[in-house]
Amino acid sequence: MPPENNPTAARPSRLWVWVLGAFLLQAAAWTAWLVIASKNKVAEVPLVTSGGGAR
Repeated sequence: MPPENNPTAARPSRLWVWVLGAFLLQAAAWTAWLVIASKNKVAEVPLVTSGGGAR
């Protein structure tokens, strides 16, 4: 009996499809974060106030 007609034959692994999907999802997430970060520059915050407040 040919393997394609054998109902007990092992199916080929589809793990590579899940790995590729996860990689593409991660790449899309990184791209989105980098685009958002490039549009929102970091603001400098002073560590010490210039008023010389109470300690």
